Amino acid sequence: MRKVITNDMEKCVGCNLCIRVCPMEEANVAYIENGETKVRVDNDKCIACGACLHACNHDSRSYEDDTERFFLDLRNGTPISLFCAPASRASLTEWSRILALLGNMGVRKMYDVSLGADICTWGHIRYIQKNNPRSLISQPCPAIVNYVLMHRNELLPYLSPVQSPMMCVAIYMRNYQGVTDKIAAISPCIAKTNEFEESGGLVSYNITFKRLEEYIKRNNLKLPAQGRGYDHIDSSLGSIYSMPGGLKENVDFMLGKALRIDKSEGQKVVYKDLDTFRKEDPANLPAVFDVLNCAEGCNLGTGCRHDKTLFELNAAMEKARQNAVKGRDREYFEQLYQEYDKTLRLNDFMRNYRPVPVRSIKIDNNAIEEAFVQLGKHDDENRTFDCGACGSDTCLEMAQKIAKKINTHENCIKRAHDIMKAEHATIVTWQKNNTEAINTISADIDEIKVMTDKIVSTVTDVDKLINLYDMVTKDIDKIASNVHMISINASIEAARAGDQGRSFAVVAEAIRSLAGETQKATAKISNATGEAKSALGAISKMVTTIGEDVTKANSDVREIAGRTNDLLKNN
Repeated sequence: MRKVITNDMEKCVGCNLCIRVCPMEEANVAYIENGETKVRVDNDKCIACGACLHACNHDSRSYEDDTERFFLDLRNGTPISLFCAPASRASLTEWSRILALLGNMGVRKMYDVSLGADICTWGHIRYIQKNNPRSLISQPCPAIVNYVLMHRNELLPYLSPVQSPMMCVAIYMRNYQGVTDKIAAISPCIAKTNEFEESGGLVSYNITFKRLEEYIKRNNLKLPAQGRGYDHIDSSLGSIYSMPGGLKENVDFMLGKALRIDKSEGQKVVYKDLDTFRKEDPANLPAVFDVLNCAEGCNLGTGCRHDKTLFELNAAMEKARQNAVKGRDREYFEQLYQEYDKTLRLNDFMRNYRPVPVRSIKIDNNAIEEAFVQLGKHDDENRTFDCGACGSDTCLEMAQKIAKKINTHENCIKRAHDIMKAEHATIVTWQKNNTEAINTISADIDEIKVMTDKIVSTVTDVDKLINLYDMVTKDIDKIASNVHMISINASIEAARAGDQGRSFAVVAEAIRSLAGETQKATAKISNATGEAKSALGAISKMVTTIGEDVTKANSDVREIAGRTNDLLKNN
């Protein structure tokens, strides 16, 4: 089956929204790359429902259609005719002018899928009247058909064999109008690509509304002032087929309430309802189960721009309904169906289905248990936390995906929260222990500061004593100098006295010698005190620096202690 959904993994942020909205358990694969969660689509299991396209807010998911190839072939002269879905009346603001543009560019014939919707309704009514089936699931929606063919083969017996409105108009063009050109579809649905792939080449291009308008804008194509219509007979209520319950309304209009028709729309509910359908008591099933992948029908299909309100769309469809019945009574529509009976062969509009093999990943309870262990979920309370942040509805579903290796335990928010909480508790304990250590360090620093202050004070006292001692030494040196001078004078006077002064001269010489020795001693003391003062100055400077460093360290420690205490208060 052709790939439709694409991934730009560089834009993926692993938000899990694609997993959350996807109705297929195994269609998304979450993994870790460079420490970041990524989610890629598994196209072998994707049904192209398009839910992830609208859920992704990061433009990681996109889709492929045939718009570029269509315009390339058209420019190269390939003969092409087309049909356009009735949803164009609601979704394409200038739909008739766009048709005129395509006609000017070389498209040969143009048909309204409303005609195919009329044929589809006629086909359902005639098939039911002829075969009286137990119950039918409508199949205009290709995502629904993909779901059945790929994942719910047990629903195949219920799937309506009547072709979709688009295929009905394509068959009508080829078999009843003689159109031999390649046929293009202007559609609101990305999954139509898969349906056309199964058509055996009958429809060659799926051109979605969104890509068509983007192409016109990107290439600056100017729309003609005058629009144009279609190349076939008028259609009936098929023009409202794109609305939710369109088939039901058409059948009810033709048969009244003769058939019970139940309906379901939207990815959130329709696939669950289909799963309920396959398990339901057949006695409770309707004649027709009218199902659509998109909640607002094809008017807000997966290939549409979603820039119009529900009320705008409904207003456009109501206008189409009024135009379809304007001036026409019930007899007109009965005659239309009688004309179909005469000109159309019911078997031409029947479809055979081929199941698409999809290999489901098998797991056992041991693998699920191991997954729960990886998630850190060891009791019922944690195993039923069911927050849904991982994209799964329940923790059990998440464990199953981990066991299947399509998700990873790192993607569990509860696990990440528990790990963070445990790490936080460890940090708090570390902070508490650090607070005690910081307080001890702060007390020690305070004590060191006191001791350094005492050292500075003691050094200052010693310096004062040395200065005092230096002053005394200088006084002694001064006295010794005076004594030396006096002794010299005494020696001179003793010499003048002759023999009478000889004994005094001996005394004077002794005094002079003592004064000299005293001066030498005071000189040594002066040198020693100078060196001591220099050493004390260095000690004082060093201790003062230590004191300043201790003061700064004490301030830093107290700031750290304050921040730590604030953290503990907040925790």
